[in-house]
Amino acid sequence: MSKYLSLWESRPPEPFAVTKQLSRQLVRDVGVDGLGVAVFATDSTRDLVFATDGVAEHLDELQFTLGEGPCLDAYRFDSPECHDDMAGGEALTRWPLFASEALSVGAASLYAYPLDGGGTPFGVLELYGRSPIALTPRDDVTCRAYAHTLAYAVVSELAPAYALTSGSNVGVFRHGNVHIACGILAAYHGISVDEAMVRLRALAFSRQRRITAIAQEVIEGERFSPELH
Repeated sequence: MSKYLSLWESRPPEPFAVTKQLSRQLVRDVGVDGLGVAVFATDSTRDLVFATDGVAEHLDELQFTLGEGPCLDAYRFDSPECHDDMAGGEALTRWPLFASEALSVGAASLYAYPLDGGGTPFGVLELYGRSPIALTPRDDVTCRAYAHTLAYAVVSELAPAYALTSGSNVGVFRHGNVHIACGILAAYHGISVDEAMVRLRALAFSRQRRITAIAQEVIEGERFSPELH
């Protein structure tokens, strides 16, 4: 992974180049069929940073449409969710709607690892397999290592130099920048994303400014004080 980290020292040729390369390398290293990387603001508010294919993107969208699934629980409980057989009893019991839909789009196994960057979770790494794939203990360690590295990659690549633009065809942050800023502040200050949202709103109110403008400043590098004054 170290060869990809050196890309942070110079502007990459496309938005989230490091995140994308790490993601594709993880697919090859572990032998899954695809993955997605998502950033949260709250349990029900998130953006998909990158998906390796349409199935990974569909699985991400399904979980937030239905309000259940391993990705959400990995974020909520700050713990990996590993399910090598979505047709098995546990997955169907915990997420009956999502498990059924996941199987219908071709995902027989699912794994989710929180992205915390050294603090509270602000995102999730989501992996899937078209067949029931049981990750080995070594694969699990590999996924945890990549999740740690990806957390820093995502935060590091949230900057104007990486061309965050609306209407992009790269599947990056299509729902606005406010909750992206919350994820950055949560990771940077070691607070929850809910607390970051509360503080960001209070900051916008106290300064009589639009919260979207404050959020853009965060994406451009402003981190404010721990109290976000």
